[in-house]
Amino acid sequence: MLVAVDNHAYIEELMEDILSIPEMLNGMHVNTLAQLASYAVERDDFRVLALITELHTGIPSSDDHLPEWWLSDFYDDITQIKFEHHKDIKEIRWCDVTLDDGEILTSKKHQPLLNAFKHWIVACDNPLENGGRLISSESATKKYNKILLLINTILLNGEALKLSEFHLQKVNDAFWLGVLASIAEHSGSINNELYQVNHRIKTLLDNVDVSQDDVDAFTAKYPHVTRQVSSDEIVLNLKDRVKACCWLYQQRYYAKEIGDKYGHSKPRGNNTILTEKLFKGKVLSDGINISSFPELELKPTAIRTEYKFVPNPEKGSGCSKEALRTWLTDIKLINTNVDKSSICGFNPVSSDVSIDSIERIITLRKPGRTKTLPPEFVFDLFRSSYELLKQFCPALNEEGANFWENTLELLVEVSHKSTKQLSNPHRPHCNSKEFNEEQHRHLPQTELGHWLKYEAMDLVHSDFKAKGVQQFEGITSSDDNRHGRIRNNESMLELFTVLQGAVQLLLGSIMARRQDELLQLKPFGNLVFIDEDGKATTNVNPFDDDSERWSLQFKVKKTGSTGNNLTENRPIPLSIARFVWQLERFNQQAIESGLAKESDLVLINYIDSQVFKLKKRNVERFNDAFDALCDYFETAIVEMDNGEYRRHYIRQHQLRRFFALVFFCSEGYENLEALRWMLAHSDLEHLHNYITESVDRPVVNSAKASVITQSITRKKSMISNSEELEELRKVIAKRLTGDSKQRLSISTLDDAAFDYEDESEYKTVPHISKLLAEQELENEVFTLLEDGTVTLHPEWIEITDEDGEVVKSFNLILKVNELEEE
Repeated sequence: MLVAVDNHAYIEELMEDILSIPEMLNGMHVNTLAQLASYAVERDDFRVLALITELHTGIPSSDDHLPEWWLSDFYDDITQIKFEHHKDIKEIRWCDVTLDDGEILTSKKHQPLLNAFKHWIVACDNPLENGGRLISSESATKKYNKILLLINTILLNGEALKLSEFHLQKVNDAFWLGVLASIAEHSGSINNELYQVNHRIKTLLDNVDVSQDDVDAFTAKYPHVTRQVSSDEIVLNLKDRVKACCWLYQQRYYAKEIGDKYGHSKPRGNNTILTEKLFKGKVLSDGINISSFPELELKPTAIRTEYKFVPNPEKGSGCSKEALRTWLTDIKLINTNVDKSSICGFNPVSSDVSIDSIERIITLRKPGRTKTLPPEFVFDLFRSSYELLKQFCPALNEEGANFWENTLELLVEVSHKSTKQLSNPHRPHCNSKEFNEEQHRHLPQTELGHWLKYEAMDLVHSDFKAKGVQQFEGITSSDDNRHGRIRNNESMLELFTVLQGAVQLLLGSIMARRQDELLQLKPFGNLVFIDEDGKATTNVNPFDDDSERWSLQFKVKKTGSTGNNLTENRPIPLSIARFVWQLERFNQQAIESGLAKESDLVLINYIDSQVFKLKKRNVERFNDAFDALCDYFETAIVEMDNGEYRRHYIRQHQLRRFFALVFFCSEGYENLEALRWMLAHSDLEHLHNYITESVDRPVVNSAKASVITQSITRKKSMISNSEELEELRKVIAKRLTGDSKQRLSISTLDDAAFDYEDESEYKTVPHISKLLAEQELENEVFTLLEDGTVTLHPEWIEITDEDGEVVKSFNLILKVNELEEE
């Protein structure tokens, strides 16, 4: 540690040393720091003080500061980028962009424009430009990606902006208002909207030159391209789709990069080819991703599910005010160039570019929402999942084998089996004297393969054999009766996925949590029990105590700072806690048996079908379990406009509404009592209070929107005050059709949304157009609920039941508040 000094000459020399070696400040004596401060004021030299500020606050001391993720020199032609949470280094290849005058962006002529772009990107992570705030690596990455997208938008409009001649001088307020308007009205992808990707691809493919003989030969070889495409899969709407596919085939669009003789190994296409044709040399190609186009598919795509999905996207088109405001903030970071040297002249973004300005020309809508599933649909799946788990996973003190325990026995045994070729001790080498062609040729070559085929079933409990189990391993997707066999319980591995899906369904619907929150649950220790003294513990067995004092502990998304989410406990019904505890016990025993490390598992895991090892589920695997559950119980199907059938496969964001929805629909729903019993709620008012306290307001409003929509469009209303409902119906009819007298039950909607409670409401499998019509109506109602124009609440009443007991019931009361004239 340095000692305090008072020699001015020494202080001056010390300052220069510190500027050269900033690490000298570490552990410096407080008196020395005080003398440095006094010297700085006396000599008007604050370089060291600025350095101290930078070291302790993260705020840079100079305008030419480069963030840590910027790995190159500022003036390099190729900038290397690596954010803290990324594994790989990215490159911004400035030298690959050619402007409309034929000169590259890094030429001496265009250096001022290039410098302006670079300063703009650097500003995204500079605390001096962000109100002094230090942002996380993830947040900086989002801002970086947006600014790169905005720069590419300028480059793609370079000819109109005369970029090579005027640089940024024609990038004015009108230009930015146009950009924001495009973002506000985007039809599902902001990248596509700003890059005009679909328009560029359509223009390219509508003008390709292919002979009719080539087209005839192509369709003879690949007849799938002549199919009628469902409307939800038509994005480009090409003049001649088959001709376009033929041309793409000639460009090896469907081929692997190497070793693909026939050029059809990637039937969904390789969009890097289109990216190069449309954008090479025009933009900074740091990860321009184009989604695949189902209408260009060369051959049928294999799917693991029994049907394709009913289209039900989580995110819709359009941009909310809050999202648009973040774009405006990033656009205005270009104004940081005002005090920079060696940059081109430009028009600072003025206060005229604002959200209010956009709202004057565009009606900002809330992003689209998925169709809310009727409570009957989800409740049936909920009840079936509950009963399936009770059947296969009984409590320790109940009769019957437990599926998790039996699976664990099999996994322990399989972990000792070799997967190496020729490791099967029952199969001699084919060149040895012991090898008998007739006796040994059919035997698997690996020890694992032999065990699976001949010995695994010896460990399967007789209870499960009686339920249909015939093998431990999975059932291949090439099996024509794959899903029928799974429903017959023939595979332990497939049942494992179905049962995990059942746990996800029960936990996801009752707790109304986000998918990420469920994915991050620990392999065990998620359940919290509060004893009679109010003490919390995670070591209690829920089968030892019938008390309803259980909670689920989890990390709450969208809370905390810099990625550190807050931990919270929320009540969980005892019946569901017991299923979670069994799964936790399975995970804990698997770890104790050496099958996996605790750090490699979460609560919901899967068994790798190739190596039979436990691995944590990611988003894709999480949804695989939901898909397996829906196929197992054969959830509803929908007819598409090309005649094919699709299935409703449930997702967690839909389940977040279920808990609230089933209550608000309960007026005409006889099974509510069964749900109340499973959740151990004493009465309906208790259940209502639990729901409204446990889930977010938008989730409750989504449920209310579904109830109001069904009351408007169906013959049987769940709302008591019909006059107010009729008034709302007129308003919404005018919003949607322009005519307040229009009937909204439209035969379209009467039989639309698979209302299982009353099968007379529909005659056949619902058509997709009818579902979309009801979804549009529900979105309008949700918007009115969110802005407070409409409210829906229970009015509690006491009635005497058949047994003479006084019980609580309720009426649903709708109120329209200060409705604006439409």
